Amino acid sequence: MAKGKLSHVVELSLPGAGLRGQLDAFDFAAFPKINKLNLSINSLAALGTNKFSGTIPIDLGNRQTLVPIGLANNSLHGELPQSLCKSFQLQELVLNNNNLSGTLPSCIQNCSNLQLLRLGQNHFSGNISQVLGVHSNLNVLDASENQFSGTLPPTFCSFTSLLILDLSDNNLSGELPSCWWNLQNLQFLDLSRNAFIGKLPTARNHLSSLKSLNLAYNYFHGDFPSVIQKCVINPRLKILQLRSNIFYGNIPRELSQLAYLQLLDLANNNLTGSIPTEFANLTSIRQQKTEPFVILVENFTAYPYFGRVDIDWKGHDEIFQRTVSLVTGMDLSTNFLTGEIPTGLSYLQGLKFLNLSRNHLSGSIPKDIGDLKFLESLDISWNQLTGAIPSSITNLMSLSSLNLSSNQLSGEIPKGNQLQTLDDPSIYANNSGLCGFPLSRACPSDSSSVPAFDERKAYHKNVEELWLCYWVIAGFVFGIWLWLGVLVFLKPWRMPIFDCVDKMQNIHMIVLSC
Repeated sequence: MAKGKLSHVVELSLPGAGLRGQLDAFDFAAFPKINKLNLSINSLAALGTNKFSGTIPIDLGNRQTLVPIGLANNSLHGELPQSLCKSFQLQELVLNNNNLSGTLPSCIQNCSNLQLLRLGQNHFSGNISQVLGVHSNLNVLDASENQFSGTLPPTFCSFTSLLILDLSDNNLSGELPSCWWNLQNLQFLDLSRNAFIGKLPTARNHLSSLKSLNLAYNYFHGDFPSVIQKCVINPRLKILQLRSNIFYGNIPRELSQLAYLQLLDLANNNLTGSIPTEFANLTSIRQQKTEPFVILVENFTAYPYFGRVDIDWKGHDEIFQRTVSLVTGMDLSTNFLTGEIPTGLSYLQGLKFLNLSRNHLSGSIPKDIGDLKFLESLDISWNQLTGAIPSSITNLMSLSSLNLSSNQLSGEIPKGNQLQTLDDPSIYANNSGLCGFPLSRACPSDSSSVPAFDERKAYHKNVEELWLCYWVIAGFVFGIWLWLGVLVFLKPWRMPIFDCVDKMQNIHMIVLSC
């Protein structure tokens, strides 16, 4: 194409075109009027290896008219040129999912027109204050999966236009600023996998727009945050992840008022009490999720939620990174919860995964557990559950992960349907009363009736023997106190009893001398 014709091009957008080559060899001078650049999802790079790589041209930011820059999902490396935001007209900078490194250019902090900044999944470093400049118009800030450090600066409070804030997977520390809850337009907040500490700031008002809150894998502590409870006023909250912190206290029953909640993750804390029976009223989890979770940002494309779900299965974490926006689940594992599993959880038929493991739950497995027809992962191991495994569990046709180990379950393991494909004996390990496939311990042929009768008969016999022991001990103690009472309180009887004891002792001595 002739250079003269290219000079009239004002927008160059080639996402996913499979381009290869070195980006800094790209002749941007051929496009003098270009004001939009989108080369996302390509393989731009240098020829020295079989994998293409490359750097961002040093003069790219010198272009006065270039407003959005989209270079995401490439194999770019190196540092950002210091002139990247030299014109201060930049509105969008999308560099996520590359191999870029180093600190950010100082001019980034002064790009007052910047509305969308995506730096996630790179190797950027430096203090987070380099990212959080004076961007009063910023709508989207994604600095996740980098090596940023430091504490959130006071300028954080001025980000009143933020809709999406993702600072996850960095080395951030310190306490959250008290103005945290002043970001009234915030819809998506992810501060997970950092080293934040302290109690969450007290809220003077609630985030009426918040749809997703992820504070997992930090060192937050204190009673179950009252500020989180205030979120129940906002029925829009769909995702709440607080796992792996130091929260304690009871799970607020008010969480059941979150009509749109689809993912609740409170695992690995110090929570106590019982599972609220009101969780049966979680409206959004009563049905299968069919609409993806997206956040619409004005003038920009929709921002889907592609977060991670950590499910503890067979002693190690499996990280599900599929479209979490369609996942409905509840993880309350590794706490100190007591009581029975609420039967009402069987009403939550949209659940894809349920993890209640490593608590102190007792009672039996809800008999209607099979009503959770879309359930793919069930883990209730390491509790004190008793009784038989409900036969309805064979109705879980989508089940691919199951762990019932380390309980006190008994009886024959149900057979049939999808359950037959789960043939790992460790699923049922450490339940001495269980028998049948896939365990090597066979069940008696009449296990459905006779063992149950024998167990009841043995139980009643043990109870009778226990009561007999109690009566013998009580009689002995009563006799001792009776004699002591006579000696202490009945003086006329005291001397005759002592005389009788002396005479018996004399007779005993005479017999021994003979």
